[in-house]
Amino acid sequence: MNLNSDITILGFSEATLTMIFDILESNNHFPKINIINNLSQLPNKTFINSNFEINFFKEVQENYHSNFVIGVTQKNTKINLLNNFQQINLNQFINLISKNSDISSTVKIGVGNIINTMVCIAGQSSIGNYVFINRNVSIGHHTTIGNYTTINPGTNIAGNVTIGNSCQIGIGVNVFDGVKIGNNSIIGGGSLVTKDIPDNVLAYGNPCKIIKTI
Repeated sequence: MNLNSDITILGFSEATLTMIFDILESNNHFPKINIINNLSQLPNKTFINSNFEINFFKEVQENYHSNFVIGVTQKNTKINLLNNFQQINLNQFINLISKNSDISSTVKIGVGNIINTMVCIAGQSSIGNYVFINRNVSIGHHTTIGNYTTINPGTNIAGNVTIGNSCQIGIGVNVFDGVKIGNNSIIGGGSLVTKDIPDNVLAYGNPCKIIKTI
């Protein structure tokens, strides 16, 4: 991360903003924050940490130079934001990774990811682009996480797992070794995933079962 540059957040939720500020503070980084807000009204600023200089804009300024991060977790919103800001180069999207996470040096990480505190990622794993990994998540060796996927708190993913693009893994899910979860699928909170899950389904339970196609 270039500490001499601003950080511009495209879209936001209060929960994600709070997490971004916490990650920056954990790394002792205090850049100027620019938030691109496409809502009709500017948000209540009471949740904003006073350690940061915050500016709200309706659109990216012409010739704007910054590091960028997406401030939402919902995959369709992420994709729509990226489509609206195609002028931003891929290499301008940065990874925000908490200092309090443990990530092997052999892990490959794409761009635009947010990795919260107390995340452990074992060796030879791969994280795609625009992935959101919340706190207290464990990811085993040789595991692949696809683009736009969200992994919620307290999830344990074993080794040799493949999770596709645009998935949502609920709170406290446990995924067994070697399991494959298809693109665009949702795994409900507390599920125990012992077998492969195909694309485009909602699945949950112990053991995890397909509930419906989405």
